[in-house]
Amino acid sequence: MQQSLISQIEIPEKSYQDFLDFVEDRYGLKLEWYNKSSVMRRLLKVMNQMRVNDLYTLKLLISESSHYQKFLDRFTVQVTELFREPNTWLEMRKSVLPVLAQRASIDILLVGSSTGEELSSLTLVLDELELMDKCQILATDLSAAALQKARRPSISKARLNEADMNYRKAGGTALLEDYYQTTSSLCHFHERLFRNVTFQQFDVSSGDLNQKFDLILCRNLLIYFQTEFQEHPLSRLVHHLKPGGFLSLGEQETMAFYPNHDNLQIVSSSQKIYRQNFVEQV
Repeated sequence: MQQSLISQIEIPEKSYQDFLDFVEDRYGLKLEWYNKSSVMRRLLKVMNQMRVNDLYTLKLLISESSHYQKFLDRFTVQVTELFREPNTWLEMRKSVLPVLAQRASIDILLVGSSTGEELSSLTLVLDELELMDKCQILATDLSAAALQKARRPSISKARLNEADMNYRKAGGTALLEDYYQTTSSLCHFHERLFRNVTFQQFDVSSGDLNQKFDLILCRNLLIYFQTEFQEHPLSRLVHHLKPGGFLSLGEQETMAFYPNHDNLQIVSSSQKIYRQNFVEQV
């Protein structure tokens, strides 16, 4: 009954804007930059889960930081899979990682690590190419709950066939089953794969990590932003690249809204992989 009532609620425009202003002023989260229909849909979902009937009540509730964190955990989208868009991983094996392998150390930033499948995909590839020991990976997400799951990634047995197919398409050379141990319904990836990984909450639209990276993966996150607001997160991503560093976006994403195209080289137009020029940008 509660869910059906919430789904029928229409959020007034003024209430919606007041809520967005509050969240940005209080916590720095720029919900106005995201697709409005998606934000509306997720707000209704959160209102149902947190048992409130209007945005004013939700605003009062999340004025307390602990409740705001619960709001974030419920609001953020956690859609992921192992070796999602496998052709991108294949291109990484061919055009990106062999170049980075020549460096003494490799710093990698994963933006939007979700529940860990993307991180697992990355560490599997690094392990196969014997690059793990020279890599330091920073896995980030808006949601603390997602990061907690990403610390010990797993997939359900029901998704193993799809995962194995993607792994093969991505150029996998070993047996996927060598990388996990099974319980009754889940396959947990071996802890050794994550020995060089640290985790941190991070908002790509406003945060600064005070660090530069050889490789940044931010795949299928920009699709949730309105096109007119994509310039800033794209600029933040490029800002965090070392000279000669690589940036990987999702296949349906684009750098078209990044203003300084001369800063970047296209490594793969189909797989949306770019490289920072060697002249460091200010």
